[in-house]
Amino acid sequence: MEEPELRVGGWEKEGRSRWLKRIFSLLMVFTLAFLLLGPSVINYNPAYIPSNSLYLENGTWNGPFDINYSKEFAGHLKISSVTYESSDGKSGKLKIISISSLANLEDVDFQNRIVDKVKEEAKNEKLQIQGNGKILNDEDVKLPPGFKIYQWESNTMQGNGFFKDTSETILIKAIVWNEKDQNIVANSDVLRQYQTVLCIIFAIDGSSITQATKLIEDVI
Repeated sequence: MEEPELRVGGWEKEGRSRWLKRIFSLLMVFTLAFLLLGPSVINYNPAYIPSNSLYLENGTWNGPFDINYSKEFAGHLKISSVTYESSDGKSGKLKIISISSLANLEDVDFQNRIVDKVKEEAKNEKLQIQGNGKILNDEDVKLPPGFKIYQWESNTMQGNGFFKDTSETILIKAIVWNEKDQNIVANSDVLRQYQTVLCIIFAIDGSSITQATKLIEDVI
């Protein structure tokens, strides 16, 4: 009576092992396809402010400037950036960074990545961030669902940055959100491109912060 039971158990173990091998093989194939084909299917999708946005149209802010395209992680992140500046040349600067990827960056240490990116851009502007910053909550901002706001204070360093002529504390405000972009394959949940938009405001006062935030509300 025990021999059939042993055979049944053996078949169950063999079947389970076979399925595990198949699942592992499929994961390996998917991973290799992602590594090899990912860079070729991810599209640049720059975010920008239309020219009829209030403060661009009336000349209070100017741009776009410094339009740039770059890649990270062997092309699995495609990054575009564009810059806007206050027309007085000293009050504020706004940088809009758009990151395209097949993975949702919210699932990959999102907050630390954003903070690191802001610190990198602050350094490029010859600014030294002070302290750990804070997370803000502004329900009046008209942005896509799930947006996050971070803010820091910073001091100018020696150099030829945008704020070289001021000794005031520079405010840094970062607004970021995620959205899905279905440009790769229509109606596909497998090859759906994610888009992370990071807007970084550098400003000497609250008025410039407010103006830049209004510009960000028009980002497309």
